[in-house]
Amino acid sequence: MEPHVFSSLVAALNDRDVDTCVDAAGRLHKESEAQDVPALLELLQSGDFFVREAAAWPLVELAGLKCLPELLVAYQRGFDEGHDNDGFTAALLELPAIYPGEARQVIERIAETYPEPMRGHAKWLLEFCGS
Repeated sequence: MEPHVFSSLVAALNDRDVDTCVDAAGRLHKESEAQDVPALLELLQSGDFFVREAAAWPLVELAGLKCLPELLVAYQRGFDEGHDNDGFTAALLELPAIYPGEARQVIERIAETYPEPMRGHAKWLLEFCGS
């Protein structure tokens, strides 16, 4: 995506109008490309829950399991801030569906080697991996 388009979508994610925010999140999801992964990973560091959740969807689809640790950190941050994380949860649940061959192995490694709460999130996600 062109940098100026990406920047305008990020700005729109912070708009006061809910419809503008939702539209921007949808466009970010639909229009992001592999070259946008570094910028999307930066969005996971945002202080805004909605921005982090908006970045999760394209990251799951574009970078997948490679960015699972970063996704889980941002996911936990949402819980720490008191959010229900429904949209983020739905994005994470796509990982086993999109990457059925490799998801179990990557998620098991996180469940075995990472500290809590990432370990617990990985164990939960394992429930959605095929055998």
